[in-house]
Amino acid sequence: MEYTTKFRHILGLSKAIGPFAALEIWSRRALGRAGPVDVRAGAQAIRIRPTDSDPFVASQIFGWKDYQLGDALLGGLRAQVRRQLAAGLQPLVVDAGANVGYSALYFATMFPDALVIAVEPDAATFAELCLNCAGEARIRPVHAALWSHERGVHLGDTPAEGSWARKVVDGGGVPSRRLSSLIAEIPRGAPLIVKLDIEGAERQVMEADSDVFSAAPCIIIEPHDYMIPGGACLVPLFAAVAGREMDTLIVGENLILYEASLLRSEPPAAVIPHQVASSAT
Repeated sequence: MEYTTKFRHILGLSKAIGPFAALEIWSRRALGRAGPVDVRAGAQAIRIRPTDSDPFVASQIFGWKDYQLGDALLGGLRAQVRRQLAAGLQPLVVDAGANVGYSALYFATMFPDALVIAVEPDAATFAELCLNCAGEARIRPVHAALWSHERGVHLGDTPAEGSWARKVVDGGGVPSRRLSSLIAEIPRGAPLIVKLDIEGAERQVMEADSDVFSAAPCIIIEPHDYMIPGGACLVPLFAAVAGREMDTLIVGENLILYEASLLRSEPPAAVIPHQVASSAT
């Protein structure tokens, strides 16, 4: 299984940036050469740090397209964007656990009229996010961990698999933000997609701001129950969407839930800013 996963990442990076650039990245990684390399992933100019988790993230997002939503859902979400704009709202994609910004760039390309809030707690990784997204005005970088309060958190040491696997625990000097508070900062902001890849902090975030998950048309989450056995990380999500007609997809490592009405003629329920901002403290 380990060899299958490694081969998948090798092939995915080749699909993302081309075989010659991928060979350079893997060669630099094998030699321990950490300096970032400038490459292109389709139309996107990005930086990859060979010895960190960047090659794997690029493989997943640009190679295997783990956030690809399919034509029908993509069309439904774009129609929802048009409805939000017509209502005077600002469509939002919240990208929590944005890492070096590849996912934020991907969402900005898919939804050119949306504002992407890219949230990343690791300072060095956040600096790379800012560099990767510097040319995209529709991406708003936020250096913080998404959490249940805004009093700060502790970020664990970088594990062997790279910065994408750092975990958050309560208490510490790393900035933390509430999801509802981030949304409330955007005048008439209306969630379109809420994406969580936050290494086991899902339960704290969803319990604190269940109203956001009760209303968001599309939720993308990488579950981490395997990291916290018995933690039941997704219980607040299931409670928040109970009674809603939601379709569910599994794409790569991600669980995608979206309103079934996005694929039909009727629009999802309107998301009014004050409905999702009222619980922020």
